[in-house]
Amino acid sequence: MGDTSSIGDSVASEFAGAELGDARRTRRLVEVATAVARNPGLSFPKAVGSDAALEGTYRFLGNPEVTTEGILEPHFRATAERAASLDEVTVVHDTTAFTFGGNTREGLGLLNSKKTQGFFAHVSLLLKAGEDRLPLGLAAMKTWIRPQKKVRARPDERTKDPARESKRWFEQVDVAESRLPSGVRAVHVMDREGDAYELFVHMTNCRSAFVVRSAHDRLLEPSQREFLSDVLAGLEAQCEREVPIASRVASVFARARRIHPKREGRIAKLSFAATRVTIRRPRYAPRELPDRIGVNVVHVREVDAVDAPVEWILFTSECVDTAADILRIVDIYRSRWTIEEYFKALKTGCSFEERQLESLHSLTNALAIFAPIAWRLLLLRTLSRKAPDQPASLALTDTQIDVLRAVSKRPLPENPSARDVLLAVAALGGHIKNNGDPGWQVLARGYHDLLLLELGWLARAPRSDQS
Repeated sequence: MGDTSSIGDSVASEFAGAELGDARRTRRLVEVATAVARNPGLSFPKAVGSDAALEGTYRFLGNPEVTTEGILEPHFRATAERAASLDEVTVVHDTTAFTFGGNTREGLGLLNSKKTQGFFAHVSLLLKAGEDRLPLGLAAMKTWIRPQKKVRARPDERTKDPARESKRWFEQVDVAESRLPSGVRAVHVMDREGDAYELFVHMTNCRSAFVVRSAHDRLLEPSQREFLSDVLAGLEAQCEREVPIASRVASVFARARRIHPKREGRIAKLSFAATRVTIRRPRYAPRELPDRIGVNVVHVREVDAVDAPVEWILFTSECVDTAADILRIVDIYRSRWTIEEYFKALKTGCSFEERQLESLHSLTNALAIFAPIAWRLLLLRTLSRKAPDQPASLALTDTQIDVLRAVSKRPLPENPSARDVLLAVAALGGHIKNNGDPGWQVLARGYHDLLLLELGWLARAPRSDQS
């Protein structure tokens, strides 16, 4: 296990040293971030306290000289430092939409309907490779809006558009790779939206490792039969595994219901097979791309399923020669769900979509502040589930552990584990241990109380020294 001892540093350390053109702006950033971290779910007026502090917060967020990239740069550096001692990391890429109600706000675009305003964010989340999938922080983030009127174009025309949304996938791969310390290998993980011929070519040419879920039945070299589905139908299973499958409710959107139908929770028996295929360039892809590209493919399907059978088709650059290789690819792809939890930390734990800021610029700057805070909440929850026996210092600072030892209703052990302190934090927010793992809201409340108690603890320390 690599040295990740710095992961328990304070929230302020994720913003210190931001280059915002003026030292006063950097101080304001640390003040605002520290204030909202005390209770990520509170509105800005309640979080920052005084009217003067609130006015300063709004002025900071709306300042045209303050950018999301400038705010996040210290966090990107800290994320890279946490990965420096590791041999391999997983970079999970995904896009989410942030929706804002009420009056029309300056700069926001349309989402899925003419009445829904907001913007999109594409996030690249860095994880420690392995079963615990410890979140190390963000490697990259990009925000954008869609134009008010969609411009209809043929598929071949869209692929030539330099401003097309799909470019974000390989741009973020490059940005994430550029920020990784030398010697740290990354495997990039993407869901169906990352299934793009141009992206496969780009990652292969750049020698970027990847695992991407298929969304299309690909045309193959004639010598391999005509379509990918034909090849997969003829593969023999190389191994099997029983796994728990969570229940899923039906989406309100028709397209989402087709892709992710309703299902009941169960223990599913899955079979795994793999091979190598040569994909032909789609007719709408740019002609400057190569005619064909070779990729490995892993086929996961549920055996004897009755209700909404599980099936994954995973394209990968990784080796698939043995059963162990195949299972490794599947486990790497399973790490993609961590980013869904990260989005919940942002939207539920930090209540980001409840923010009443009036412009796109202010909202994206606020997102840049909440992004590391949401990572911190995700880290707390991940440690409680995946690495409960790791030392508490991975999750909290020494001062925070001392505070918990003083105020916790349940005495902490002499050398508390990550789960010990995480349950203590959740208990501050009202969580009852017998109710299972804490949710995002109760964890956010407990973290708020801990940070407030820490402030009092630190304020008291100098006076204690003088007594």
